[in-house]
Amino acid sequence: MGDWTQQLLELNFQKEKKEDGSVYYTLTPGHRRESYWTKITVKQVGTPTPDAWQVTCARSEIQIGLWKIHNATQDISVVVHTSAQKMLEDIIHQRSLKPSFLAKISN
Repeated sequence: MGDWTQQLLELNFQKEKKEDGSVYYTLTPGHRRESYWTKITVKQVGTPTPDAWQVTCARSEIQIGLWKIHNATQDISVVVHTSAQKMLEDIIHQRSLKPSFLAKISN
């Protein structure tokens, strides 16, 4: 386990192993009124040896439709980092983003 994986775990990321054997680190920051992002996911990428990290930040909201409730993605950001330090700095910055006042008072 690399140093960057330990730092992600210290930031409350959860390690997940997918069916295809790939490993993701996922953070669900909290309620959408307190946190801008719904989910932040990190995946190490590169062939033949992994040398970069894909950071995906997604914001979803629940919307009530006529017949059922939908989980709609409102915003998504995907960035590939080649430096573990820059990746961690970006994640810390993304975690610090807060929703606007109007987003806080909406449903």
